[in-house]
Amino acid sequence: MRKHNIARMAAAAGLALTMALGPVAAPVAAFAADGTATQGDITINANTHVTSDTTKLLGYKLFKADVADQTVGTTTSKAVSNITWGSDQAQKAVEAAIKAVEPAYAGTSAQDAADWLSTHASGSGSATVVDANDAFGKIAAAMRMAGAPATTITPGTKVTLDEGYWLFVTDSATTEDLIDKVGTAPIYAVVGGSAVTVDQKSSLPTVNKFIKNDATGSVWAKVADSQIGQDIDYKLTGTVATALASYDTYYYSFSDVLGSGLTADSSSVKVMVQNPATGDAAQTETQVRADDYTVSLDSATNTLTVTINDLKSVKDANGNAIAITPNSVVNVYYTARLNSNAKVASSSNDNTVTLTYSNNPGTKSHGDTTPATVRDYTYQLMLMKVDSSNNSKGLQGAKFTIQATGADEGAGTKYVQSDGSLGDTAYEFTSGADGSIAVSGLDAGEYTVVETQAPDGYNTVPSFTFQIYPVYKEVTGDIDTIRVQTSNANVSDINVYDGVVDLVVKDKAGMSLPLTGQAGVTITWIAGGAVLALGITHLVRSRKNAEDSAE
Repeated sequence: MRKHNIARMAAAAGLALTMALGPVAAPVAAFAADGTATQGDITINANTHVTSDTTKLLGYKLFKADVADQTVGTTTSKAVSNITWGSDQAQKAVEAAIKAVEPAYAGTSAQDAADWLSTHASGSGSATVVDANDAFGKIAAAMRMAGAPATTITPGTKVTLDEGYWLFVTDSATTEDLIDKVGTAPIYAVVGGSAVTVDQKSSLPTVNKFIKNDATGSVWAKVADSQIGQDIDYKLTGTVATALASYDTYYYSFSDVLGSGLTADSSSVKVMVQNPATGDAAQTETQVRADDYTVSLDSATNTLTVTINDLKSVKDANGNAIAITPNSVVNVYYTARLNSNAKVASSSNDNTVTLTYSNNPGTKSHGDTTPATVRDYTYQLMLMKVDSSNNSKGLQGAKFTIQATGADEGAGTKYVQSDGSLGDTAYEFTSGADGSIAVSGLDAGEYTVVETQAPDGYNTVPSFTFQIYPVYKEVTGDIDTIRVQTSNANVSDINVYDGVVDLVVKDKAGMSLPLTGQAGVTITWIAGGAVLALGITHLVRSRKNAEDSAE
């Protein structure tokens, strides 16, 4: 029988997908002394892309063979002979996969199948990722479905197997519904001769989330501050696995849990694919048509979900396929409104996203990423109106308007309303019995305060501005410090406690001019008229006496 060398599949065309051979030991005999087939050692390394690889692998024997090392010049490879089927299931899976690609295939033996595979392998070397639609991808899928005998392998542990040609896939029972777990693309390797070491070929998708502040020139960040009633811009970003080609379909779903102080606008959702992953997103993004994803909002959990059932088949608005590669990034944009349930001051309004993704080629297994969180803050103002000579005496009845002159981009004509939102008309806040005015839901930035009416017996203070300048911790997004500045000497005792801005406004008592029409005005005019009349009478009499004396 003519001998074929199955090593051509690995050495010439990269048939050993994801196989990275370690140092080759000295050649060993292909047969034991009694003529029985020998065994070989293989180690499949743990996945370096995960913190702790707890997955298991299933090994399927496709072909039995006699394997020995052979060296030609400086190149050492596996010499394979006497190729036979590894199992009935293997024969059915391999022949069906070959005929699916080449319907006219007429091979009748394991040798014929091995020869066909060696000439139809694509790619090269250990970096090859099997395409789900080529013969090798179809073999892997068929072997899973056939229920063929399999050997369970722990990544990072050496295992001894019969010589021959093996297929290794990740056991879906060790990836389903787990965080940061991912299966390898199918691994094809020749076992026998010197020990073989193989690297898994897969990376973890990741998710991130960003928020954009409303100040001019702001960029996407992890923390921001907003006004009650304001629509806030959010961005979700996800990557895909390097073994993308090995998946027939690729499930991809963002689940974004919002705090009670945020109301998502599901109609604002846009899904974009960014190619390449780096560079200016605005110049490299393509919008995915709405038919290719679903959006839902669970009011009970306040969760916004954006699901793409098959990322590999998405199209643009014109129906053209969008290229999805291992370097692609999926961006989801939407807005959410800061509502009246928002947490104020030092407590942040968080929302956290998790990405659920296909995580094992050839299965329906899904995994979840480590969640990503962003924070949004809104602030509270406590303004105290007191007597300038007695800080403990609060003044009731003072009225103020508060204008957002620099709190929101372009908000110079907006006024703070009773609930902290901004409106087009001025709202008058009135100090209570203790002299206080409290308003929650303020954005960072500048505000102008105008006292429209002073308490009885007091003068109004000149209008003044104050600015809220928060500084956030870069890593956690917590508030580091809040600095407050004001433009009025009448405003003193500026404090920030637990995210609440306290301003004390001192008022001086004074004599106000009486208003026209009051009784005091009438009495004043009568008294003044009488004095004037007496003066005129006295003047007339003085002149008369003077004239009489002159005569």
